[in-house]
Amino acid sequence: MAGTSLKRPLSPSKTSSPKDPKRARVQPKDEDVITIDDDEDDLETILAMIKESEENEKRKGESSKSTDVINVDDFEDDAAMARRLAAEWGTEPEPVETRSKTPEIVDVDAWGTEPSTNSSKTKGGSSSSHADNIPPDERLAQFRSFFNAERNCTNCGKVVKSPRGFVMFSVVTKTGELPPSLTTLLHAPCSSCSTNHCRGCFAPLECPKSCKGLSKNAKCTVASCCSGARALAIFECLGGFDRQFLGERATAESRVLALSEQQMPTSGSVGPGGTGYGTDAGGSYRGYGRGRGGRGRGRGRGAKNQSSKTAELKSHWDEIVVRALTTLTSILPSPYADSAEVYDMLPHPSIGHLLSLSQLPELLGSLLRNDSVTDWITRSELYYAMIALLRRMADCELTVEVLIAPRFCMERSSGLEDWMWEDGEITWEKDKRGIIEQDPPLYDHFKKLTKQCEAFMAGAQHMMDDGDGDDEDDETIRAVSLCGDIIAARDDMERAMSVLGRESGRDVTPASPSKGKGKNRDPGIDMEKAYSQACETLSFKHIEIDLSQYNYHNELKTTESATRTPKNRLHLIKELATMATSLPPGIWVRVDDVRNDAIKVMIAGPDGTPYSDGLFEFDCFMPLTYPATPPLMHLRTTGGGTVRFNPNLYNGGKVCLSLLGTWEGRPEEKWTSASTFLQVLVSIQSMILVETPYYNEPGHGKANPKAQVSLEYNREISQQTCRWAMTEWLKDSYKNGIWKDVIASHFTIRKDKIRQKILEWAAQNPGIRAYSQSSRRNDIYGVLVESNHGYGASAKSLDLVTEFDAGIARVERW
Repeated sequence: MAGTSLKRPLSPSKTSSPKDPKRARVQPKDEDVITIDDDEDDLETILAMIKESEENEKRKGESSKSTDVINVDDFEDDAAMARRLAAEWGTEPEPVETRSKTPEIVDVDAWGTEPSTNSSKTKGGSSSSHADNIPPDERLAQFRSFFNAERNCTNCGKVVKSPRGFVMFSVVTKTGELPPSLTTLLHAPCSSCSTNHCRGCFAPLECPKSCKGLSKNAKCTVASCCSGARALAIFECLGGFDRQFLGERATAESRVLALSEQQMPTSGSVGPGGTGYGTDAGGSYRGYGRGRGGRGRGRGRGAKNQSSKTAELKSHWDEIVVRALTTLTSILPSPYADSAEVYDMLPHPSIGHLLSLSQLPELLGSLLRNDSVTDWITRSELYYAMIALLRRMADCELTVEVLIAPRFCMERSSGLEDWMWEDGEITWEKDKRGIIEQDPPLYDHFKKLTKQCEAFMAGAQHMMDDGDGDDEDDETIRAVSLCGDIIAARDDMERAMSVLGRESGRDVTPASPSKGKGKNRDPGIDMEKAYSQACETLSFKHIEIDLSQYNYHNELKTTESATRTPKNRLHLIKELATMATSLPPGIWVRVDDVRNDAIKVMIAGPDGTPYSDGLFEFDCFMPLTYPATPPLMHLRTTGGGTVRFNPNLYNGGKVCLSLLGTWEGRPEEKWTSASTFLQVLVSIQSMILVETPYYNEPGHGKANPKAQVSLEYNREISQQTCRWAMTEWLKDSYKNGIWKDVIASHFTIRKDKIRQKILEWAAQNPGIRAYSQSSRRNDIYGVLVESNHGYGASAKSLDLVTEFDAGIARVERW
């Protein structure tokens, strides 16, 4: 070409058919093409056409000199030139379609696949081609011939088949080595002449026919030969992992089934309202044969032996997974390494789809959803291997998509290898309309995991200062170290994704038939989704609490110089860390950042109850003997001591619950050392703030929601909920309080639904539109004394609907 163009070459179409391996070059549109018809055999005519073509080219070159030549003035340096060219390229319109009308000349390899491009101008791969409605098996199908094709030997011309075998994740001792069973599969040896080839690019190798890689042959270079070999290594690694993962899952399910048949609980473990309680031997949810003394159902010490065997099997499986993750991490693209190779910078375009179609996302999801800090510590080697893998995946644009894109829900899988060789199938879960269901991105789970780590670190920072070298302190140090690495990994991953211009947070909520554009869209679904997200964001925080207004201020004073046992301290820290990501919508927890035994809680009344959408505040104190003894709970939302909201919630703040030891209940409902603070909060929301609270009073009989006495009770409670659990919170006096963000999000997101509920209550109870504090004493309804709470004279009645509207307007200005 006579002219020199600075424009970016357009990437080849990713939708073009890969089935024609002979098409080695794509002819650009602006090149002159000499067409020789089959009937044209006049030599003079052909020569004339060639001469005419050369003259046309010469004229084109002369006319384009003034516009196509680059002038570099004053020795412009590389950085300045890069900035100028970036600015020029930024003004060019991007192609509307992936299929270019003016394709570049691209070498297409003999496998019928397209080379990886780097159109995003970033390290680590091409820009993402992920589309939410195309599953990875459909995207990977175009590369199938690359992984299982047959080719002719470069020496003798005989057919060489792609090898197939079982990958075992054996221990490797040197950096850069791969398991021999994997490296063997990267070779393509000829069975006739024993010439060995790289399975990726089919270049001949100086390797023996049965080469097993660097562990046996120091001259073997197949693992670093080309991006194709790297992709094949990833495929075989994932295929081997899938086979073992699916086998282990089937074995584990068989063990669970066998144990469930052996262990039949002798007593119930579910309390009223569906809330579960911890039980000891005979009905334990902590695992068959586990617990103090190792008692089990069966003869002699069978349960204990079974438990020990299960633990050994689990430990062995974790060891295999660590080897698999470590191997995979070593062969994924590492574009930021000091010695990055071509396959790190321009990886094979199939690798992201390989990861997505394997069982790896399933494993990572289960590890990231695990909320047991104790389990993290016990399996720390596995979690460190996972962290290293996540960091590596975030470096490359092809692999980061596996972390940040929604995941298709896999119904059944025969494993990646069987699918690739067409010996098995992979099917997807679909909704009623045939649309594939999707799960949240893996990175969303990782962010929740880091939130737990931050909560644990906040609780552990004071514990380590006064440690005495006990085993629990050592465990705390290990946990802090692991949590610190997880948080650091999150920061590193966010920086890497920022460089790549990628982020998570896509909407993966499956569309329902009622959702859509225009009149068919259900705003209630959008509201509930926004509310759930707000609850998750605000659910748990360490903050500075004004302890002078805290109900258990005296208990804090008396325990100021006392110390928990290291075991109890660690237990509390772990439990609070778990709560950081386990609270259901409508429950918020605030822990004092100095005294983590001082806790405040807000609980929203459930829908369908006379407490619906009211906010009820509690003070909680964790005694030094916790978890041997239950926490202390005090209700603060009592209308200044004037309202008894429930037979179990006294106007003086007492919370009556068998789990707290403040009410006699069945043995299985009482507190044990296996019970949790979260269990208490869920029990209050689900067992006290119920649809028919009148029947929480012993002796009132079986619940009957249509009974007149119950309806009257609910009318009175709903009125008090409007006054003290709704409009009270909308005062400016709470503008700078610890619940400001919760109040604002709860009432502004749900304002229309709450207002409609108040109107429904008002239609049944005129007192809501003319509320006044009664002077009557009624132990059922709990209105005890006449009082003035800042709304003018005590005799003045209030329209709670008007008060709600005015309060919402105030809160929206916060």
